[in-house]
Amino acid sequence: MEKSLINASLSTENLTFRRGSSPVAFEVTVNNNSDQFANFQLEVSAPGENQSSGYSWYKLTPEVAAAQPHGSSTRFQVLILNTPIPGFVGIVNLTVKIFSPQLRQQRRLLLRLTIEPDGGQTLLSVELPVRDFQVYPRNSVDIPARVRNLGQQPVNAVLRFTNIDPLWLVGGAERRLLIDPGSSAEVRFECQPPSVVQAPSQNYPFAIEATGHNSIPARGEGNLEVLPIGFVEFHTTPKQQKIPFKNRWLPDWKSHSATFELEFKNASNLKQQVNVQMQGKDWRKCTFAINPQDANLNIGGTTKVFLDVKTKRPWVGLSKTLLLEARTELFDQRLGTTDPATQILELKVLPIIPLWLQLAILALLAALLARLLTPAPVSHTNFVQSVRISGDVLSVVSGSDDCTLRRWRINTNFLTSNLEPEGVYSKSPDACAKRQQSKGLLAITTLPVQALRLMPENNNRVAAGLDNGIIQIWDIPKGEKIQELKDKQDLTGDKVFDLVYAPGSRYLFSGHGSGKVRLWSAPPNSDFQADPQQVIDLQFKQKLQRFPIKALSLSPNGKTLVIAGEFKRFVLWNWKQPQGFLFGQQTLEGSAGLDDFVFGLAFAPSKDKEILATSDSDGYITIWDLKQCKASKNSNPQEVTQLNCPTVDRWQAGRGAVRSVAFSEDGMLVSGGDDRKVMLWFLTPEYKLDKAKAAEGRKIYETSKPIMSVDVKKTEGKTFIVSGGEDFQVKLNRF
Repeated sequence: MEKSLINASLSTENLTFRRGSSPVAFEVTVNNNSDQFANFQLEVSAPGENQSSGYSWYKLTPEVAAAQPHGSSTRFQVLILNTPIPGFVGIVNLTVKIFSPQLRQQRRLLLRLTIEPDGGQTLLSVELPVRDFQVYPRNSVDIPARVRNLGQQPVNAVLRFTNIDPLWLVGGAERRLLIDPGSSAEVRFECQPPSVVQAPSQNYPFAIEATGHNSIPARGEGNLEVLPIGFVEFHTTPKQQKIPFKNRWLPDWKSHSATFELEFKNASNLKQQVNVQMQGKDWRKCTFAINPQDANLNIGGTTKVFLDVKTKRPWVGLSKTLLLEARTELFDQRLGTTDPATQILELKVLPIIPLWLQLAILALLAALLARLLTPAPVSHTNFVQSVRISGDVLSVVSGSDDCTLRRWRINTNFLTSNLEPEGVYSKSPDACAKRQQSKGLLAITTLPVQALRLMPENNNRVAAGLDNGIIQIWDIPKGEKIQELKDKQDLTGDKVFDLVYAPGSRYLFSGHGSGKVRLWSAPPNSDFQADPQQVIDLQFKQKLQRFPIKALSLSPNGKTLVIAGEFKRFVLWNWKQPQGFLFGQQTLEGSAGLDDFVFGLAFAPSKDKEILATSDSDGYITIWDLKQCKASKNSNPQEVTQLNCPTVDRWQAGRGAVRSVAFSEDGMLVSGGDDRKVMLWFLTPEYKLDKAKAAEGRKIYETSKPIMSVDVKKTEGKTFIVSGGEDFQVKLNRF
């Protein structure tokens, strides 16, 4: 038993107070039995006392005593100034509470106070026909009272309903009425407890007091019981947990438990205590810790119970789900159980070794086995710089930095399309110091291939531009090199970046890193002449400063050659005009520095129009109407004039440089670049981006490395898109 640190005594245990007379007093002596300094405070209370603001029925001296050491005594005087219960006559028990903030203990003493009337006459009486009432919160009950005048004169009586919050009384807690001599009157007080939270279920004693002139107050007493109502809500969010709580990339053998939060909300007018018990299908496979075991719920309050569940985890295998059931019991069962009474909980238990790691180990074993049993897929061994689809849409030719040309057969059915290596190279398949697969190998070029063009009329020949400025012409069906073109005046190895045939295949244009455009010609039914027919030096002769050429494109009517390069410019050359005549240059929007290029060129398939698509290092695609270009006045036809060509449309096509663009026969545009995506863009008949079909374009293919080249062909209602890039792969997609 805890030692009592406070000892107190009263000067008297019985005291009489007469209403309207002088105050009476008693003393309280308090002893400090602790081993420390402490001060003491007193409070006096009476059942049913008037607690309204400003009503003071006793005075305390001193109000707060000074701190005293061990063994000392403190004396308080309590002066009774008025009755604690207005109008009450009789005996009431006063409670004297002594407490100390330092000792954190309290002591209670009882004093019997007799309240005598002030000598007036009893002229009124109060009767309650019914003394006990029951009501639910928000409902109302009528409480009748009968008042009788026992005197010989009329009395203006005032009836007051006491001991219950006046806000509960509809129409107020006071009634006034005139009662004739020897007569009685009946009044009703309508009592309506407020909401569930504000009206706890318990008994509420009350009194109806009648007062009149020169009459001792009369009272009648009754009891109001607020009935229990409401429910306790039971929630668990989420109802699913897993072990371990977070996804782990590496094995986690330390996690063996999970915690559920069980939330209870008391929406009743009863204080409750909740107990949680576990059951369910898999409860025997687990151990449980419930904190707190018995949760207290105040009226209108919310509390949480934490359910910790532990179980064993396997090292390998699939995850398993344990089904558990949390069942609740309420201490006060007058309202039944919680709502709902149970909650189904799911605990997902993952193996210690993550499933991905198990699958990765199995996949690694399968991959090692597959590598031992199956040959490696055919592909290039370095960056793929150029891809071309044949005019009959039966095959694809690709060129790569691995110093090879490869040919692929388009194998298609109703559902899928793919590329298969075509033919077997008969010679030693070594190129660029690497071993090459002979299947599908068209040619070994000794140097990296930068550009490819198929002969337009029949696709049995392909021109390949190499790093050292040489152009090789290959016979595709035979896999033989027919011719090798090299400008004798080129002593530096002027890298070929792009090639383009003129209609009829008698002219071939080559664009070089030095800024030169070379025109190669061939007599009818003969090979190309050894020397170029014409050389245009855009870098020096045409005063363009630096202009390494990145792309070439010829208009559908075969008259205008577009030459693209550095500083985000392109040049138009009407090559069928007198020799050397240059039409002019156009600069794209945005920055135009040393590292800014036009990488891709493509003409729309319309001989009536000259619609050009350009792609640049900023990731934009621009559509131009070249027939609307206007040139500045320039009297010297040997110099490049500045052009003002209107743009039809312009949009951001990629996050990085767009390296290649190509038009399909029906006017759709395909692009590929550094964002590693092959995109298809729908255009309107006016060659503007058709945002109604796909405002952001349609992604056809995405890989892990930048795309360097794309091509597109349409046949029999099917659109075939081929791409190549830095992942060494040549990919075919059908739209």
